[in-house]
Amino acid sequence: MIVYNKRREALEVTVRLAQQEDAPDIIALLIKQHGACHPNADLYNTDFLRTAIAGGDIYVAVAELENGLLLGIAGANRKNQFAGALELGMMTIHPDYRGFGMGKHLSSFLLESLTRDAYACNYCHCMSLDIASQKISTDLGFRITGMILNCYRTDPRSENFSGLDIPFKHTLVVVCRAGSKRDAGPLYAPLAHTGYIDGVYDGLGVAYTLMEDQNRTPEGPASVRTVTLSEKHRYCEVLAKRIGPDFERILEDILDRYGHLEGQTFNVLINLNDSSASWACRLLEEWGFFFTGIHPLSGPCEYIIFHCSLRLPVPFDRIAVLPEFTEGFAYIRSRYDRSR
Repeated sequence: MIVYNKRREALEVTVRLAQQEDAPDIIALLIKQHGACHPNADLYNTDFLRTAIAGGDIYVAVAELENGLLLGIAGANRKNQFAGALELGMMTIHPDYRGFGMGKHLSSFLLESLTRDAYACNYCHCMSLDIASQKISTDLGFRITGMILNCYRTDPRSENFSGLDIPFKHTLVVVCRAGSKRDAGPLYAPLAHTGYIDGVYDGLGVAYTLMEDQNRTPEGPASVRTVTLSEKHRYCEVLAKRIGPDFERILEDILDRYGHLEGQTFNVLINLNDSSASWACRLLEEWGFFFTGIHPLSGPCEYIIFHCSLRLPVPFDRIAVLPEFTEGFAYIRSRYDRSR
């Protein structure tokens, strides 16, 4: 493949799927961009990466020069937190070879190599320091649906992120496109956010039913949730698949245990298909959380996202989003202002 930059300089590259033996070069490229701070720490483990590539849990498209140098990668992970969804990510371009459009070439090649309808959706968590990865995603048919705020620390020694004040945490922009899941089912959303939610699902072109907001107190079985903690990033994420009568106690325990730590942040994803979802959302708002969007078509469930930063401010002035998400971004920022 011959690619060109804006100065019409040509570069000959081979784009292919990675093999096990590419693992060390993939890791070296990740370190070049992220230092030691990529949010998925497993990707720095050579044995993990080799096994994941060999087993088909992770697909990686690589761009290779004739001399064997990997100048770019893009990956897809089917073993993520949402069963049946495909996560795209790992997009990294060597700083000496930016400007040739390799991010889009790699992502397009990767998506064409996989079966879209084998997954409920394709989704990606894009960087918010600039709009480059967001633009690549939307050009490939994705839509911005929400934000994962203040989720991991930067490495000030890393080329891409030098010069940023500390403390500073990255925000990720959620982008999604529909796959095999064409009906989001009943959504028990708080009335305040239904306009935003309508826009997300209408934009994705999938069916959905907004249920009457009954603020139903949970009954029956205990909550089903996954709590992911990162001491390095001072980050806690709660994925609530079912809201039980113990949910308030679980939330209180997590905040009591980790809320005193400097720089600690929290994101909670609530299953909107749960009839107590709107109750859980109001509880989160009482505890100082605020709405940051939707993580849709995420396997069997639809998730609404809430964030709490405690003493660490959200760096809204450093977040870059595409023009088509300006209104959604303004709504999220307004919810933050109301929570303070």
